[in-house]
Amino acid sequence: MYTRTLFMSFFALVMSGCVHVPEKLTVSENTNLTNFEQAKRADSNLKGQQARWGGVIAKVTNQSENTIIEVVHFDLKPSMRPKVKDETKGRFKVIYPGLLDPVIFKEGRSITAIGQVGILSSGKIGEHDYQYPTLMADYVHLWKEVKQVDVRVEHYPHWYAPSLWYYSRPYYHRPVYRRVNGPTKPKVQKK
Repeated sequence: MYTRTLFMSFFALVMSGCVHVPEKLTVSENTNLTNFEQAKRADSNLKGQQARWGGVIAKVTNQSENTIIEVVHFDLKPSMRPKVKDETKGRFKVIYPGLLDPVIFKEGRSITAIGQVGILSSGKIGEHDYQYPTLMADYVHLWKEVKQVDVRVEHYPHWYAPSLWYYSRPYYHRPVYRRVNGPTKPKVQKK
């Protein structure tokens, strides 16, 4: 019984450490965060309410006193990292007071920003007119790029041969030779 309790405690400790949220992206439990879908409606008056949104950088513009980042919105994982997939709910603009270098905050990188909802901003995506929800960011977290590694195992064709179950030596295919011409046994003549 003691071992089971110890194991369950260890398991709970390990599992609680699996999801790490960056400290500056955490909020207190009773904080009501504004949903992105609510903020993109034209009739919503959510200015000044706290929000935490994330996505992939589409464009970075540096102005004299702030940086504007256009972000393709994606839902957040429990770690607050954006879940990048083939569908998005729209775009928003992050307005950050100060300089964010576009060489580091470049297109295609994932970010999560926390701050207050601003007013809708008019703009264009290509030729399409678009109303951007804005986020007056207190902090912008740039996520490290995840490298995809292709790990493939090639199976040796004789790994599963029965001889491996019985013998410690490696199994190699041994060809069977048959005589093509002539009998397999010499004929014995009777007298």
